[in-house]
Amino acid sequence: MTTASTAAASGAVRRPLASLTLSSLARYFASKGHRPSDAMWSALADLTVALEAMAHGDAPAKFFLSSLDPGVGKTQTVTHFVDTLLSQPSYSGVGVVICVARLSEIGGLIDDMAIPFDNLAVVTSDATLNALGKSTAPNAAQVLITTQQMIEKRLNAGSFGDAEMFFYEGKPRAIRIWDESFLPGQTVTLNADDLAFILRVLTPLSLELRSTVKDIFNTVDGLPDGTAYEVPDFVSRHGIDLNEVLGLVESERDNGERLFREDQRLILSSLWFLTGKLVTVRKDGARGNTVLDYRDTLPDDLAPMVILDASGRVRETYRDIEESRGTLVRLKTAAKRYDNLTVHLWNTGGGKQSFKTNGDKLVAGIAKTIDTKPGERWLVVTHRTDNNVGDVEKQVRALINTPSGNVAFITWGQHMATNEHVDVPNVILAGTLFYRPSFYEALKRLAAGRAASQGAVTREELERVMVGEHAHAILQALCRGAVRRSDGEHCQPCDAYIIASVRSGIGKALPGVFPGCDLRRWKPIERTLTGDIKAAVEMIETWATTAKAGDVLPFKAVSKALKLTNRDLKDNVRRHPDFIGAVSEAGIVEFGKGVYYTGFALAA
Repeated sequence: MTTASTAAASGAVRRPLASLTLSSLARYFASKGHRPSDAMWSALADLTVALEAMAHGDAPAKFFLSSLDPGVGKTQTVTHFVDTLLSQPSYSGVGVVICVARLSEIGGLIDDMAIPFDNLAVVTSDATLNALGKSTAPNAAQVLITTQQMIEKRLNAGSFGDAEMFFYEGKPRAIRIWDESFLPGQTVTLNADDLAFILRVLTPLSLELRSTVKDIFNTVDGLPDGTAYEVPDFVSRHGIDLNEVLGLVESERDNGERLFREDQRLILSSLWFLTGKLVTVRKDGARGNTVLDYRDTLPDDLAPMVILDASGRVRETYRDIEESRGTLVRLKTAAKRYDNLTVHLWNTGGGKQSFKTNGDKLVAGIAKTIDTKPGERWLVVTHRTDNNVGDVEKQVRALINTPSGNVAFITWGQHMATNEHVDVPNVILAGTLFYRPSFYEALKRLAAGRAASQGAVTREELERVMVGEHAHAILQALCRGAVRRSDGEHCQPCDAYIIASVRSGIGKALPGVFPGCDLRRWKPIERTLTGDIKAAVEMIETWATTAKAGDVLPFKAVSKALKLTNRDLKDNVRRHPDFIGAVSEAGIVEFGKGVYYTGFALAA
């Protein structure tokens, strides 16, 4: 096993803080039975060198990304580095700021670091958490823990060098750490639903302004997908300041209660941001057209900063920041092998709409799979309960024979927020997260710093962003379970079950997300097909046995063979949940050029 001392001897570590940190880390890992590979030790050493360079003030003004996989030891490296820094009197003037994604992480982080009260400040929106540190004088504490949202809100694209609330001993903190997902700003998307939500806010302020805004969105609704559109400068035309509008939202009441204030504030702020700007119009399916853009909210002088994000190796956004903005540098990484992971893939829709239309079969498949190993522990990641998706946990628990205590549920949104299930050997991702096309394009433009005036986002670019975001969600969700733990370069044994349609591209991406994994087909429910649906599926599956890449089976050929009209095929066959599920499980997708689908093809 490689240790901190041998890493130092190899020339990877030349500075005292880094060397002391790795020695402490080696002892800690040994006590926990954690054995990183040689390459992993080298990557952890590189992380400590980047941190020490910031402590000495000679790090380049870049964002340094450490993208080691979950469970390798990124967070523990930072914890031991900070402890080492605090133990050295010569570094007493070096301030540290740690930006976390969620309030729930702060308590555990403080416990791990064991920072003396007088040396710790916590600045959040939560007074109870703030009381854990020297909240009355945060500028006097050497270590500041805050949230990413707090940093973004207080800076608002202003200079970090002017943000005195984050200073230590009168100057910006030298060591800056960002835990998990990093983006330089926020996506901005507005559609007709958002407009309807705030038109009544504008009515008492100015009927003319209300009419102008309504006309803008009526125009947008009629534009082709991908159009570049210049939003009229309605602020100059009507002379109404954003603060004036937000003040109206603040005072709005219904029976003495505030209504949707924060949602309205966000929509109004986005609308005022877009005034007079060239934006992109993207068709979002049934939601109609959406205008999109982005805004930078984090300044360049937030660098140098270390970013800890395992998803850095799978997300397209980091590649865009690195290549287009030129502000990101990748630290050394090391492959984690997933030979002990078996991924069972159910090729069927797993989005919220799929659970709405086909939820009974999806739930039955999940329950049946859990009951194949009733004596083992399970973790199920589901969509949140809302108007489209019922209580999946309640439905599954009603069907299973497995003891209830052996099965835990979390929702998407919690899939990065807990490590309580790291000993669970079976994980089911009951669907995956899908966003609207406008969000993915706005994300691309934000990461790349590409305004609408700088050209269109191609279909291939958009698909890479989408697949990268799917990979990010799946990597983080599966790593709530036993696969998170490492034994050398290998993960611990784990079975993963993923529901994802062929069209999502997730199946094709999985070998890259989990190198070495055993990918298998998972089909827990046999579909009972009848009539035209059965005949159509059989015909398409027979065609697929001899089809080659690029071949297309036209809808007209299927209609003719089954003696159906094209309308009957569309309404009574192609839209039926059983048909959709059956062809998806067979690896077949609908194919078309442009807006309309014209036939069936093998998935790429």
